[in-house]
Amino acid sequence: MKRAFLYSVLASFLILAAQPALAAPLITPPPRHVEWTPAAVPVGRGIAISATSPEERQIGRVLEQEFRRLHGIAGAKGTKGALEVVLALAGSPRGKAQLEASAQAARYKAAPGDEKYLLETGANRVVIVAETPRGLLYGGMTLLQMVTKTGSLSEVAGASMVDYPQLGFRSLHICIFPNTELEGVRQAILLAARYKYNAIVLEPWASLKSASHPETAYEHTYTPEQIRPLIHLGKALQMEMIPMLNSWGHASGMRGNSAQHVVLDRFPQFKPLYEEDGWSFCLTNPAIYGQLFDRYGELLALFENPKYFHLGLDEAWGHRGLMESNLCRGENPRATLTAHLKKIVGYFSERNIQVFMWHDMFIQRDHPTLGRLSPANSIPPFNSHLVLEELPKNVIMAAWNYSATTEWPVMQYFQEKGFPVVACPWKVRKNAVQMVDTSKKLGIMGMMQTTWDSLDVTLPTVGEAGVVAWSEPGFNIDAIPYDGGFLNPIRQLPITSLPKLENTLGPGR
Repeated sequence: MKRAFLYSVLASFLILAAQPALAAPLITPPPRHVEWTPAAVPVGRGIAISATSPEERQIGRVLEQEFRRLHGIAGAKGTKGALEVVLALAGSPRGKAQLEASAQAARYKAAPGDEKYLLETGANRVVIVAETPRGLLYGGMTLLQMVTKTGSLSEVAGASMVDYPQLGFRSLHICIFPNTELEGVRQAILLAARYKYNAIVLEPWASLKSASHPETAYEHTYTPEQIRPLIHLGKALQMEMIPMLNSWGHASGMRGNSAQHVVLDRFPQFKPLYEEDGWSFCLTNPAIYGQLFDRYGELLALFENPKYFHLGLDEAWGHRGLMESNLCRGENPRATLTAHLKKIVGYFSERNIQVFMWHDMFIQRDHPTLGRLSPANSIPPFNSHLVLEELPKNVIMAAWNYSATTEWPVMQYFQEKGFPVVACPWKVRKNAVQMVDTSKKLGIMGMMQTTWDSLDVTLPTVGEAGVVAWSEPGFNIDAIPYDGGFLNPIRQLPITSLPKLENTLGPGR
């Protein structure tokens, strides 16, 4: 009897050992706390979204479209055997009841921030609870990655998780140049949502027609009606949509190496609005505010009263010392700049809108540790770095650096000056990881991943920066395979037939 029992135990062990171990799906960004279970949930006859509030239903419509696009799984509300996906805001009666029934309730309540979510699978259902619609969307983005298919069978990996981001502000800066295809912008917004970004900065460069100042854009370029769907797309994906207009340097409406001036190449009568070389606005000419304020107003209307606005203000070459004339500096250049900044910041303060500024003109060029890392910076006689003391402390400093791969002191400098700070890397992976890691170490506001004139090339870095921004300090990004972890989501977003998720902002069903 004893020998037979031992043979039985050994046989059972061998059978179990021969079975493949359940592999947890690759989720990017990886969830903060997760328990994978062997009980996968079959999808069966489609998914049935269960949502009661308008906000929950809007997220449900996004997920329903994405289940169909990514997995060929259709919505099947009212169909027997469909997988029920429950979306519940934590403050609602149903959300409170779901939390009370969860073994993860205490962990969820202890998790920081309002972007956290709880996701649990059960018998023929998945429950997602979150504080906000944004958190529900993040839970849905995770759920979409938990689906596997074997033959004709689709199932969702069994799991119980609580997840939340490390950095509070995770934004993507996208330029729209005259040669930019809007489908490329759409692709980038969708990818940012996939990596749980919560803000998009859109900067049109002579690419958006202005009703009040048609001279500031090319004749054959985009209208507000063409840009508006992209803004609504971001809103449908629960992102802050932030307009940008350069308000000092880059007044030419173009990049420095283009040798173009969008206005003066065609309308030389506007020359008094600009410095002698046309690169920056002439800060001593009050007529510039007629143009700036009109264009601000148009952007605020197009973006439907945004919470933030990016003023640019970088690379003001003339005030770096290239120009000798005081015509656009005045007798006291620092006072001229102070007055300009107070005027444009005041415009937005009156409207309860917080502004971003690029940092470079507020760093002393010959500073032994801070200077010479940007192409412009502050030098005499302008000494624009001294203007910092005149700025309101709610101005957000967008500190950009595209090459540093070791800890960069500039972000801490502005933090210690009392300003909110966002780290702004570009397309180099080591630079982006270092900048975002430093952001987490300092506990600053967040990050703004830039793309500039290399939107397609930068997309993998968009994913990498998003993952690091979400993850806990010390997270090793090398744990995620580059091909399967960062390239696959890009491949899932072809440049044609991209989803029109802005349609989910329509009336609830």
